[in-house]
Amino acid sequence: LAAPRPNHTIYINNINDKIKKEELKRSLYALFSQFGHVVDIVALKTMKMRGQAFVIFKELGSSTNALRQLQGFPFYGKPMVSYFVTL
Repeated sequence: LAAPRPNHTIYINNINDKIKKEELKRSLYALFSQFGHVVDIVALKTMKMRGQAFVIFKELGSSTNALRQLQGFPFYGKPMVSYFVTL
């Protein structure tokens, strides 16, 4: 199975699910906006989506750089796992 091709949206999991949604979105924005313009962050607190989020960048280069730099980054005590979203 081929790896997903780079795109503007990064899927993140292994996020500490005890973090409140608004704090999580603020923290993800602060972290990921270092790499470029973040268009949106989607973090749902439903049972199925806990511990997961999507970060959407304006530029493809920004998402590629962020994914490379933040893979395994310790975030609220857990290493982030990131992938490009499969389109």
